[in-house]
Amino acid sequence: MKDLLISFLNMTAWRMETPQLFGRFHICAAVLVTAMAFCAAAVFARRIRSAAAGRAPLVKILFVCGCGLAVLEVYKQLFLYYVVNGGAYDWWFFPFQLCSVPMYLCILLPFIGSRLRSTFITFMGSYTFISAAAALIYPEDYLRSYTTLTVHGFLWHGILLFISLMIIFSGAADTGIRGILKAAALFAVLCIAAVLINTAAESLMQPGLPHDHAAMFYLNPYHLSPQPLVSSVQKTAGIPAGLVLYSLVIAAAGSAVIHLASRAASGSRKAPASTR
Repeated sequence: MKDLLISFLNMTAWRMETPQLFGRFHICAAVLVTAMAFCAAAVFARRIRSAAAGRAPLVKILFVCGCGLAVLEVYKQLFLYYVVNGGAYDWWFFPFQLCSVPMYLCILLPFIGSRLRSTFITFMGSYTFISAAAALIYPEDYLRSYTTLTVHGFLWHGILLFISLMIIFSGAADTGIRGILKAAALFAVLCIAAVLINTAAESLMQPGLPHDHAAMFYLNPYHLSPQPLVSSVQKTAGIPAGLVLYSLVIAAAGSAVIHLASRAASGSRKAPASTR
């Protein structure tokens, strides 16, 4: 079974010239993915808004998206482990980035209460939009020499953009102060979990791999952040100060996105769409 799996992974290990950041491939792929996500989100949001209350089409759609993301993530992890790293695990790619969290949240939606569900949806309408947009604008981490990994990166973040835009367009997010604060609190909890994972992975990193540390949410307490602005602050004020600044900026941006974009999409302040 293992040999069959490795054979399949090797069959899909098509090589390509690593695309240049802001090159033709990057720009064309990002524009195409963004356009598809925007159009699909608009269509599904219209159906969600017109659906009868209580049928919860949004939750069903998000659950399907979560399952699709899980399949993509399993493939990526296996490909990296067996093909790229030769049977060694690189904790840099552990699936707990800001761009990975929606996979878990979408899968959990049908099995949790309405209040927590509303918080998850609000979080994905704001923080997921930021992470997806940032990754499509600056996709350096997934512009690779393997076709499947590069396509995986654009497809993954296109799905995330679709998820966030669908939530915004459908008016399903809680744009009130309480809803925004709950989404920010969820982000804070996830940041703490990310730091704990990074700390635990420090002693698990294997030599000879492309990365020497884990960077969940880019919040590693032992290493400078790859984010230029954050690393500049860390060099001056120390790593903890840079991590706090980075987290506060993301939280502020997430709050602004869900507050402004959702209101603009709905045209007026309304109650969130039913997610029961």
